Amino acid sequence: MPVAERTIAYYITPHGFGHAVRSLEVIRHLLAASKDVRVIVVSDIPHFLVAENAGTEVIVRRRRLDVGLVQEDSLRFDVEASLAALEDLFRNRSRLIQEEVEFLRRERVTTVVSDVAYLPFFAASQLGIPSIGLGNFSWDWVYEHFARKDPRWKPFVKWIREGYALCGLFLQLPMHCDCSVFPKRLEVPLVARKSRRSRRECKKALGLNESATVHLIAFAQLEFSPEAQERIGRMDHSAFLFKKPLRLSIPNGINLDRLPVSYPEAIAAADTVITKPGYGIAADCLANGIPMIYTDRGDFPEVPYLVEAMERHLPTVYIPLNDFLLGRWETALKRLQEEPRRLPALPADGAAVCAQVISSFPS
Repeated sequence: MPVAERTIAYYITPHGFGHAVRSLEVIRHLLAASKDVRVIVVSDIPHFLVAENAGTEVIVRRRRLDVGLVQEDSLRFDVEASLAALEDLFRNRSRLIQEEVEFLRRERVTTVVSDVAYLPFFAASQLGIPSIGLGNFSWDWVYEHFARKDPRWKPFVKWIREGYALCGLFLQLPMHCDCSVFPKRLEVPLVARKSRRSRRECKKALGLNESATVHLIAFAQLEFSPEAQERIGRMDHSAFLFKKPLRLSIPNGINLDRLPVSYPEAIAAADTVITKPGYGIAADCLANGIPMIYTDRGDFPEVPYLVEAMERHLPTVYIPLNDFLLGRWETALKRLQEEPRRLPALPADGAAVCAQVISSFPS
């Protein structure tokens, strides 16, 4: 087997699925553009995400080098558990960085990319390996939000900023927060997934006719009560798409795991996406012009930046969390159905642009 001319270690935060799907889209473009590039994903993101978005041949080294926030489910996170996990990471930082130095040296890594873990930048700097960050926020900025109320976060904010300061170039995505911690930034277009099939073809693959009303429930982990599921199930004029690990038992539900339909195709088929404000799903909806119903996701400082873009470019309806969890969606769905669909005039070729920058860096 020929030796790859370049080996990229691509670190992906395990926080949610949004970071994973956008970075895997970049990786897909990297691998498609050149056979001389080897990419090693370093993360503990679920295997199915890698297989579905970048292929089964992608190398994955399972490591957790980033805490993010400890999620209770898709809408709620545990601040105290997040702080404890961060304290543990900080306590073991010297050993973890040294292990990454040894890995980078052993695999002859030529470029480090991170979305948007900070620890890899320490390791890359020790070896003089060019490093690139990618994202729309930084974890020091998120944790600083909590540090304003709880000083226990402050030492970790300082440490994380030291790591980000070592980043050679940060690819700054749209809907970005304050990313000034990175010394050198380059704005890039939206990284999003688009269906390769038409809306009509996607609906046909779902076993639905073109006039069918389809809504995608875009959550990974969320419990709906039997009463909420009964209320959703009574909306027999609509089909509701969902994918594991989300579990629903409704007569009008369609489990995507049983069908030859990719997630971008499910988004393209949908009249509405029912979700939370997260970068991955917001970007995919913006790229495909899909209206959104959204609810609260806790005290996460990124949310206002995402909501502003969603509401500026797409028909959107907000539902308070209690009503949302009770399945009281009828009014919101009716409002969106009365509004015309429109495709935002936003460049969505960010994956190709990022892949090109990564391939040519640091020239």
